[in-house]
Amino acid sequence: MKKHSLAEFFKSKSFYALLCVGALAIVAITMVALNQTSDKDQGKNLVDLNEPIVSDVAGEKSNQAQDKPAVNNPTSSTAANNKTGTSQTEVAFQPTPQPTGKVTEPVTDGSVLEFDAEDNHESAAANKTDAQDSTKSDSTKQTASAADKNAAANSSEDKTSSEPEKPSKEVMTPDSLYFDVDKGLAWPVTGNIIKNYSVDRVVYYETLQQFRVNPAVLIDAKVGAKVVSAAKGVITKITKVDETGTTVTASLGNGYSVVYGQLADLKVKVGDMVKEGQELGVVAKPTMYYTVEGSNLYFQVLKDKETVNPMLYLR
Repeated sequence: MKKHSLAEFFKSKSFYALLCVGALAIVAITMVALNQTSDKDQGKNLVDLNEPIVSDVAGEKSNQAQDKPAVNNPTSSTAANNKTGTSQTEVAFQPTPQPTGKVTEPVTDGSVLEFDAEDNHESAAANKTDAQDSTKSDSTKQTASAADKNAAANSSEDKTSSEPEKPSKEVMTPDSLYFDVDKGLAWPVTGNIIKNYSVDRVVYYETLQQFRVNPAVLIDAKVGAKVVSAAKGVITKITKVDETGTTVTASLGNGYSVVYGQLADLKVKVGDMVKEGQELGVVAKPTMYYTVEGSNLYFQVLKDKETVNPMLYLR
């Protein structure tokens, strides 16, 4: 039973608690003993400042022995006086010799020594030299920066001069346009004339089944055929009307202008400058005015807003 109870006690938490408390007690006792030992050692190392140092005392005694004047006992009558009935001897006192060297007194009259004046002159000269050097360095930096700027400007000028000059493009404006009447107009589309220009007499329109004047020419062309500019000019108007569908007007200069009707898929817009032979669009399906005549290009020439015969200018 006792063995069993001891085994249970060793396994219980109270045993470990007692074990920890014992270990902490041992550590505390050890720390206290170490602190007491260190305090004793520190007490031994302390020095009483009131006690004189042995070496200093010995030095003072030797100095005092050296400072005492030596006593000479001469035998001459001038050195000693012997009184009758006494055996005492009087010794002549010799005064302590005073030092014969000259003592340098401090200068109190405010005068400056010669080497101090020289030092002041040298320091002033050094400061002047430093100021001159700083001024020179500043001027050198300014000169270097100016040189860098000039070099950068020269390099930019060299680059500009080394770049090849691009050919200037011809800029066309309505005022600068000029239509050469002798040169005439190019055909805007390849095809036959299916209805001639006629403003003096009426012609018959099969689709409308009526007679009427024709201020333009109708050039036979398939749907989708490419339409090009008849001359150099500027696009001034794009409209859409019942008779001619999408219609483009271009100014040629000298009061001349041309009209292209029944177009589709335009490649230009108002304000565009066009050259002779430049594509404007394609031929569209005929409007309801020309269903019987078939697909064609409506081509009209105006001079000062008056219609003229296009056949006089087509070459």
